[in-house]
Amino acid sequence: MITVDDSITKTNYSTYCIFKRRKLFSYYSRERVMQYIKLLFFPSLSLALHYSVSGISPSAHHYSHTFGRIVLSSTRGIAHHTTLGYSIKINSSSRVSKAQRTFSTTNLISFPGMLKGKSRSRDDIVNDTEESSSSTTSKNDGLTNSHLWKFATHTTDHYHDFTAEEAEVIRSALLKWYRANRRKLPWRGDPGPYDGSTAGIASKSNGKKRSNNGKKGTVDGQRDIKSFFGKPSTKQEASEKVKDEEQTIIPVTGYSVWVSEVMLQQTRVEAVIKYYLKWMESFPTVYHLANATEEDVNGHWAGLGFYRRARLLHEGAKFVVNELDGQLPETVDELLKVSGIGRYTASAISSIAYGRCVPVVDGNVCRVLSRLRGVANNIKAPIFKDKIGWRLAEQIVTAGDGLHAGEVNQAMMELGATYCAPTGTGVDKNDPLVDFYLSTKVGREVHELIKNDTLAISDFVSRASLARGASSCNLCEDDGITSLLFQLGEDISLAQAQLQSNMSKETASIIGHSKFPTSPPKKAKREETLGVAVLSRSVDSNQGDETKWFMVKRPSDGLLASQWEFPSACIWSSATENKSKQPKQQDTEAPPMTSKHQVNDAISNLLANCTVVKRPKDFNLQTLWDCPSSVKAIVNETPMEHIFSHVRWTMYCQYSDVSSSSFVELLDQEFTILYGGKECECKWMTEHEMQKVGITSSVKKILSAVKSCHAYTNAPCRKRKR
Repeated sequence: MITVDDSITKTNYSTYCIFKRRKLFSYYSRERVMQYIKLLFFPSLSLALHYSVSGISPSAHHYSHTFGRIVLSSTRGIAHHTTLGYSIKINSSSRVSKAQRTFSTTNLISFPGMLKGKSRSRDDIVNDTEESSSSTTSKNDGLTNSHLWKFATHTTDHYHDFTAEEAEVIRSALLKWYRANRRKLPWRGDPGPYDGSTAGIASKSNGKKRSNNGKKGTVDGQRDIKSFFGKPSTKQEASEKVKDEEQTIIPVTGYSVWVSEVMLQQTRVEAVIKYYLKWMESFPTVYHLANATEEDVNGHWAGLGFYRRARLLHEGAKFVVNELDGQLPETVDELLKVSGIGRYTASAISSIAYGRCVPVVDGNVCRVLSRLRGVANNIKAPIFKDKIGWRLAEQIVTAGDGLHAGEVNQAMMELGATYCAPTGTGVDKNDPLVDFYLSTKVGREVHELIKNDTLAISDFVSRASLARGASSCNLCEDDGITSLLFQLGEDISLAQAQLQSNMSKETASIIGHSKFPTSPPKKAKREETLGVAVLSRSVDSNQGDETKWFMVKRPSDGLLASQWEFPSACIWSSATENKSKQPKQQDTEAPPMTSKHQVNDAISNLLANCTVVKRPKDFNLQTLWDCPSSVKAIVNETPMEHIFSHVRWTMYCQYSDVSSSSFVELLDQEFTILYGGKECECKWMTEHEMQKVGITSSVKKILSAVKSCHAYTNAPCRKRKR
């Protein structure tokens, strides 16, 4: 084996853009590439060229194309952007003494200009493309009037608009489907039982793969959509329903819609149902909610997460009662004046409760719009979810007579959660918009384009780029069209190879549908390592001895605002670590190893700084913790983890039973301590009291670990109980 190294500079790599952003051969046609290769090697040899494109994605996609005696196959890797690797296997002719010789090279194959170390302009590259594509012009001319060509060459966001006729037909189809198939849910004024589960429908699966059981229109891991609207397929699913058939119907009012929409934000429908029913039983009107205590509100919300929503809902109810005489406004502009109500919630209340003809746009609606109109962007892009998405949704809601806006909005959201979920196929005959998706049409036309020539997508994208020129669509992300088409070409080529060229148009449609909308950029979770101090004491009660736990109330702003927790201190945070790192890392940074000494120091400093306000001078929690009669223990040698939407906690817990401490009586009632530099409420709580105020999942996790540790179970007070 002979190895030859010929490095390609970053300048040349950027200049040619051959491999940048999956643009393999985007400025060089197949014929031109093969011409260059023939200049470098003996024409009598049979070559197998394997090229790897690095710096793209950790997922592996492969496709191959036989071109004469040369086979090209690709693999996307995860190395550095400027590293291009090639492996060339040469089968020698009979004139060579050995039966077979292998020749490997790294960064050897280059194109004209690269070999000479020269830089070439975009015009030079474009000229090569125009010359090499002239032989295939007649073949591609038929595409210039296709959906694919119009999508690939559009330069304005008005391309995505619906015509008046399209909008009216889509609106009618949505209403007809929704009225016949909508889910029974309590906030829609329905009686029980309820079933909001989307198990298997919205689960992640590879949209380009056909089902193993051979069923058409499905993908691996996806539950049959019919079972979602019909009866539960298992006894377990049936038992998860709300079984109270005689559940009082909750009328659809501005307040009931408001509560449901706030609860449903970033939370699954099936998880919300029981919380909503309990909430509306305790707080049936805005007056009941306004008069409730903060502890009552948190207690009803505990387990739903994103506790800031409950606080804002409570504040908004007080505003409505005190400033608006208990009457929620009907218009979006007036609703926006209520504390905690944003554009989405205001529009939902106005259209669903009061019938106002306004659109409602959330992630599900954006997904539907993206697939209907070919939006090459992610649903979290501000230009989409905050601006143009509203314009597109309004075109559908206001079409025709503009009546029943609430139902139309709910129909689009319902469709986005079911048939048009991330793993929706776009070809299910029960999907009301199956005939309107541009995503499936693009998939079929890409399949036709590359059916006999998998590299034809490169020539097509190059021509489309030239047609667009310097203009671009404001709604589609930068380079979104090009990237999407190359991904689509690769995935269809792979499917075609797996199915031995027998791929159906339906499969191409499913693959095309899966590419819209594009994936949002992943944000790294903030990592934090915490030291947690858990204090308990035994007290006499009517039921005998019971355990009380020392709890502190978090500040009224920030993460888990106003929630009760065990005292904790941050030992390490990636947010602090990343301030000195440029550029900011995209992947989640793993927390460093934490020693017992670090945990001990963190907890000691925490308790020493937790000074009790209005108590004997210099009295702090460290005094209580270090009492000689206390029973101490390390709860977990292996750290516990708790994950929020954007933060991951790694927790090390230590426990102390201070029942025998002489200082406990000083802290028998509610009091205040300096916690994190702020005055915070503190309280000794039984588990029943914790349940009433609503403790978070992280506190429950810690409490469970403490109760299972040896020091807790063998404390003198618990031995007396036994």
